[in-house]
Amino acid sequence: MPSSEQTEPSPPPRLALYVGLCGVAASSLLLLKLAPFVLVAVFIAYLALPRGVNRLLSWLTLAAGVLAMIGFFRFLIVEAMPGIVEAGTRATEDTAVSKLREILFAEDSMRRRADVDPDHDGIGSAGLLDELTGRVALRGVHRLEPPILERYPLPLETALGPAVPMGGYLFIICLPTPGGGWTARPASEVDEEAAERHFVAYAWPAADKRGLLDAFFIDEHERILFSHSGEPEGHRSRLGLERPPTCDDALAPKTREAWQAWKGKRPRTTLPGDR
Repeated sequence: MPSSEQTEPSPPPRLALYVGLCGVAASSLLLLKLAPFVLVAVFIAYLALPRGVNRLLSWLTLAAGVLAMIGFFRFLIVEAMPGIVEAGTRATEDTAVSKLREILFAEDSMRRRADVDPDHDGIGSAGLLDELTGRVALRGVHRLEPPILERYPLPLETALGPAVPMGGYLFIICLPTPGGGWTARPASEVDEEAAERHFVAYAWPAADKRGLLDAFFIDEHERILFSHSGEPEGHRSRLGLERPPTCDDALAPKTREAWQAWKGKRPRTTLPGDR
């Protein structure tokens, strides 16, 4: 006799699971950081569909996939791409600060070596950038051999003086002059006594049409400041060859408010060679 028992068909995938997947995919249009994970989940759900599945589940999977793709592209535009640009900007700025610190260490060496020491007190005066790289003679007398800063690019003439281009930035050093001013030009007179204890250096964007990069300042105490480039009202733009910061940009009452401490960095209290 034929068996009265009949084989039950395998139950179809739960409809609620795919409806819920569509709901999660729709939510990824707003919760953008969820979109990459939802896209992976939809792909896994598609692979898990059994053969001969009914059209409703196929349409639900397709709808979830479309929603997940839209959310993913919005994630790329709104979240991922700006993050990549910001990371690149931070890396460029950090490199500029590292170069300023390299200049600081070179000036520390100048104090210890006393290559320029008119009063013979054993404490050397700071040097301009072209002097530290050996391109011009120290105060017009003799060149540093070997130079303290090696393999720096050739300087470009700016409205402030010769500046070295590196990594999308222009770098310059200013020294005190008799009467209380500053100079970045090798031919200018330097107050050697004041230059034993003071110098300032700047790094500002060589070109930045998007206005993303900041300008940076450092002094003999490793006080590091930053300021936005571009066109802030009432301040210089700190951008390119024609519009550099002034030597006292971070010091003068009219412009110093535009400068802020970089990452909470505290200046050092003593200088190399202090007695």
